[in-house]
Amino acid sequence: MNIMFDFQMVYLGIGLLGLILINILLGSINSFLERKFDKVKFINGIIKGVIVTISFIGVYFIGVIVPNISIDINGQEITLLMAINVIILGGFTYYAKEVLIKLSSFVNAKINLNGEY
Repeated sequence: MNIMFDFQMVYLGIGLLGLILINILLGSINSFLERKFDKVKFINGIIKGVIVTISFIGVYFIGVIVPNISIDINGQEITLLMAINVIILGGFTYYAKEVLIKLSSFVNAKINLNGEY
């Protein structure tokens, strides 16, 4: 059996974990400045981010090891690996947008992420 990893998706997965952690940290800064910091919520967010990332990695490796597993989504058959790639890209896009919005609020900048100018 020849196993081939798509390192671009591994890098995106690592980037997704980084974006999740940055999002949590930026949200914590806001709550800390407003004197509403909740240590339990902060720790739970970090634990959730790590568990989600470990789960993505696990499902990704299962999809690599057993590439013929397919699932049906709305009548469309896709492999497990294709499904996890779509989810990672979607999560990456969502958290990148959230981080950019939070960063722009720190510098009082207006940012339009809808593609309109």
